Amino acid sequence: MAEPIILGAALLLGFVVAFTIGANDETMTPAVGAGLLSLSVAVIIGGIFNFIGVFFLGESVSKTVGKGISTAPLELDMIFVILISMALWLFIVSIKGVPISSTQSVIGSVLGVIIVRYGWDFLNQINFNTLFEVVASWVVSPVIGLIGGYFFYWLIMRFRQSIKTTGYSDYERQEKIASYALALFLLFSVFSRSGNDVAKAIGPLMALDEFSSGMGLIYALVAGGLGMCIGVILLGRRVVKKLSSDIVALSPTSALAASVSVSLIMFFGTLMGMPLSGSHILVAAFIGVGFVNKEKMDKDSLKEIGISWVITTPISAIFSAVIFIIFTLLGDFFIALYL
Repeated sequence: MAEPIILGAALLLGFVVAFTIGANDETMTPAVGAGLLSLSVAVIIGGIFNFIGVFFLGESVSKTVGKGISTAPLELDMIFVILISMALWLFIVSIKGVPISSTQSVIGSVLGVIIVRYGWDFLNQINFNTLFEVVASWVVSPVIGLIGGYFFYWLIMRFRQSIKTTGYSDYERQEKIASYALALFLLFSVFSRSGNDVAKAIGPLMALDEFSSGMGLIYALVAGGLGMCIGVILLGRRVVKKLSSDIVALSPTSALAASVSVSLIMFFGTLMGMPLSGSHILVAAFIGVGFVNKEKMDKDSLKEIGISWVITTPISAIFSAVIFIIFTLLGDFFIALYL
């Protein structure tokens, strides 16, 4: 059993990682892009519902992340390095306002410490079935998000065209109704996604028996929920502001279509314990909406986001491997000095 001070430090690190994940959370983007909420109000509401969603949906995905990737138990020093690596990379990209996949970051960080710990034997320490399922979700879920965004927006527009309108006032009334529906789906989306996202912060803690059940699990969920809530409120506006205007112009109706797609995918994926990238799905849904409208999309922003997605896993692996090597060398140095 680890010392209480060590467990407290692990919880603090989980909080810091959750904070950086919250800072990179762009779930409320449709509300800002469609003019439904101001940036400040959007991030506050997002933060509150992040905290609520963590308690209802945060456990199953956390256990997949914490115990599903590695066949060997993650040791305490490995968990510390994974959390530090994730916090470092997420903080860097959040300051730049670029949305990334926290799922990719945690998987890369886990792989990095496993490679350093086990050397050439690392292949025997990885659960490739679980890893394949997670990686496959990185490809499948954005595709579904794109198709969902396209389909729901097409469906909404077909429905609106079937309703006889007499002028601009009717159009405005329809957009107002879409705004109310958007608000409901956004809250559902934040609720669903928070349970998935918090797993990347507290999932590594689940490898420790002290945090896998009972009060320890509750402490981990509180740390993760508070971290995400505060991160969204304090730093989340950078990513929300960027996505709300850079990829495609949004109206309440188009934002609603994207939010329906994201919320349904995230909810069912979270229930199944599958770690998903909400960033991938949301951006893909925006692209799907843009296809229906035949709108010009910002290629530079899409390119920047695409590059960040490609490099996140390898950079996180490199970060965790280097940090783990440094920790190991420092540990050996102080042991030799003490002896």
